[in-house]
Amino acid sequence: MSSDAARSRRRVVLVHALLAAVVLAAVAGWGTGADPARAGRVVTVPDPDPRLPVNPESVPLVRPPGVPVMDSTHEKRGASLAAVLPKAEAEVLDDAGAVYVKAYVSRNREFRQGVWLFAIRDGADPARALRAIDDLYAAGGWAEVSEAPAQDGVLVRGQESPLAAYRAHYVRGPYVIRVEAYGPAQDRVTREFTTLVERQLGQWPPR
Repeated sequence: MSSDAARSRRRVVLVHALLAAVVLAAVAGWGTGADPARAGRVVTVPDPDPRLPVNPESVPLVRPPGVPVMDSTHEKRGASLAAVLPKAEAEVLDDAGAVYVKAYVSRNREFRQGVWLFAIRDGADPARALRAIDDLYAAGGWAEVSEAPAQDGVLVRGQESPLAAYRAHYVRGPYVIRVEAYGPAQDRVTREFTTLVERQLGQWPPR
């Protein structure tokens, strides 16, 4: 091999080595591009019954009756907050430590029901997320409903216009749970909401 060819080869190797060093320095300085605010947000799922084998895929939600219109419970990490919630609600829950959503929502003509799970990251306080979402609804004009359901730790708010609606929120383990019903007929909304929330609390009460 000639001396010129050898020098040319050494220059190519040197250029590649410098490029590799630049890439490594960039990763060390700025990271891989992943959102650092999301790093380490691991949700530990409690065993719902210590007598049974641990099942981290269990979802503490009952399924509402009617035609399904949304089911994100089969997704390992659920749906993102921004994908399924209004912007203001997504921002409030994100600030309070929520990392994903799992939900069943069903409809029967103009009437809808849903049960939602907001997973709160390790190190964040689910009770703080509960207060934050309840404060948001209070600021939006939803009135506190104190008579039902009669269970400690469950916050219920309702409105009559433009649709009759109820939403209950409570904490279970690392989750904030929501039960909702809404539609044009107040009597039916009240009846169906009461039935659904009693089913949910019967199987998955606050704790």
